[in-house]
Amino acid sequence: MKLLSLLTGLLTITTSFTSNSLSDRLCKGNEEIIFSFLLTKNKKIVSLCKDKQGDYLVYRFGTKEKVELEYPQKLDKTSWKVFKLYGVKRFGGKANAGFGDYNISFSNNGVTYEVFENWSDDDDTSDIGVNVTIDKKKVILKGDIKSKQGALLRLDGEQDKIRNTADDEE
Repeated sequence: MKLLSLLTGLLTITTSFTSNSLSDRLCKGNEEIIFSFLLTKNKKIVSLCKDKQGDYLVYRFGTKEKVELEYPQKLDKTSWKVFKLYGVKRFGGKANAGFGDYNISFSNNGVTYEVFENWSDDDDTSDIGVNVTIDKKKVILKGDIKSKQGALLRLDGEQDKIRNTADDEE
């Protein structure tokens, strides 16, 4: 009986932990998180999600109660083409001065949004956020690194759907 109570308690704790960690993002049940985090200033959510079958890619911004921006509106295979990916990396930790510099951007109604993630193993720094540019004026919305789920690096596995513009520089 004690064992049953213990197992039931553990299951309840595990279930509530799992649902909390998954439900605080803006991806839907048929989607998986590519990259998501909370903004440091207002705790709003930034989520880049893809359909589990890989049919579409979508950016969402807001809260669980109100999504303020979903882009693109049409969620199909063409959605991948409205995003511009840039990503370079070098693995190897401090010994090899490992780093990563990734961003994915899109324009909507004259506003450019650039979700970024970069890190340096050399000095153990990392930075995430969204650059928002309107009429050549850029505002940086800093992300809380502790809230980060996923990584823009995951888009490297989607080369058949989205082109990495960093490859153009080689």
